[in-house]
Amino acid sequence: MNLLENTRLALEGLRANKMRALLTMLGIIIGIASVMAISTLGSAMTGSVSKTMDKIGSKNISVYLTPKNYDSQPTMQPEDYITQDELDSFKTMYSSQIQAISLSKSMGSGELDSGYIHKDVSITGANPDYRLVNNINLVQGRFVSDRDIQSSRNVIIIDTTLRNNLVGVDGDPTGMDITVKTKTTNETYTVIGVYEKLVIDNPLFNMGDDTRVECFIPITTAMALGSEATTIPGYDSLTIMGAANGDTTAFAKTAKDYFLKSLDPLSDYTIESQSMESIVSEATGMLSTLSLGISVIAGISLLVGGIGVMNIMLVSVTERTKEIGIRKALGARNSAIRSQFIIESIIICLIGGMIGVALGAALGIFGSSLLKFPTTPPFGPMIIALCFSMGIGVFFGYYPANKAAHLDPIDALRYE
Repeated sequence: MNLLENTRLALEGLRANKMRALLTMLGIIIGIASVMAISTLGSAMTGSVSKTMDKIGSKNISVYLTPKNYDSQPTMQPEDYITQDELDSFKTMYSSQIQAISLSKSMGSGELDSGYIHKDVSITGANPDYRLVNNINLVQGRFVSDRDIQSSRNVIIIDTTLRNNLVGVDGDPTGMDITVKTKTTNETYTVIGVYEKLVIDNPLFNMGDDTRVECFIPITTAMALGSEATTIPGYDSLTIMGAANGDTTAFAKTAKDYFLKSLDPLSDYTIESQSMESIVSEATGMLSTLSLGISVIAGISLLVGGIGVMNIMLVSVTERTKEIGIRKALGARNSAIRSQFIIESIIICLIGGMIGVALGAALGIFGSSLLKFPTTPPFGPMIIALCFSMGIGVFFGYYPANKAAHLDPIDALRYE
C-alpha cells in the first residue's frame, strides 16, 4: 500500500470520527497556537523596541561621571568635570567616528509668563549638536547656534504646543519675548525657533503623561544662570552620535578610556559609557529569552497532545484488529501495517498543527496590533511548528503502529 492510499485511508478515518479526531487534535492545536502567538508577539516587541530606539538615536553613546561608591554620596569636585578642551581634543582625534557631541544642562522646571498665558515648562541648556543627536525637528526658525553659545544669549526654542498657545497654529512666534520664572531666575528670552515634540507611540516606552513643555536655551546661558556657575568648569555628561557605519559598542569603550585618563585616580568619581546599540541588544536578547521560555512552557501542552494521539491510535488499533488480521492473511508485511498507522498519526498531528499555526498567527497579529506595531508571523517558527507537529505524530504514533504490525494474524482474525 503506497503513501497516497495510506493518506486516503487516514482522512476517511478522520471523517468517520470527526469529534474524536478534533478532541485528539486539541492538545496539538493549543500547543502550536500558543507557540506561534508568542513567537509573533516576540517578533513584534523586538521590532517595536528597535524602531523606537532608532527614533531616540540608535547610534548614540552616553558618557557620564558616576560615583565609585554610591553609598558614600561624594561631592563632585571642579577637577572631576570633563572640560571643553578635552572635548575639542577628543572630537579632533576621533573625527571620523563622530557625527556630533551633544551637551546639555537642565535648569529644572519653571513657568512661562506671557500676558494671560501661564504654562509649566522645563528649561534645558543645549549646544548646536543637541538637535542632531536628539532628533529635534524644527518647524519654524532655527536652533541654538555657535554665536549664541559664545555670547550666552537669552534666546529660546519652544515647542508647537507652546507656539499654539501664544500665537495660534498658523502664527509665527520667532522674535517674540517671553518671560520664564524658575526657582532661581526670572529671565526674558527671545524666541528663535519652534520644534515639534518627538512622539513615542509605544506602550513599552510609556513615560507617563507629562504635560510640561521642554524649552531649549544656549548651554552657556544655562550655566551662567545656574547657582553653581562659578564652580563648574565643564560637563558631567555628554552624548556622542557615532558614525553611521561604525561600531558604537566598541567606540563607547574607547570614549570611556579617553576621558578616564584625564580623571584623577584618587577622585571619588569614575567615567562610564554605554551605547544605545548595546541597550537595544540587551533588550531584544531579554525579549527573545522570555519568548523562548514562555514557548517552552506552552509547548508542554504538545506533550499532552502527543499522549492523546497515542491513546487514540491504540484505540484505533484495537477497533481495527480484525482488519489488520485480514490484511496480514492476504500477505501485508509488518512494515506496511506499521506505516499505515504512523501516517494516520502524522496526518492527525499535521492537521492539528496547521489549525494551530493559523489560530496562533491570528492571535499574534491581533496582539501585535494592540502593541501598535503590527507584524506578520515569522516564517521560520511556522515551519518549525509544522515539522514539530509531524515529529510528534511519528514519535507518539510509532508504539501503536508497531503494536499493530506485530499482531498475530490468527489471533487478529478471531478477535471480535
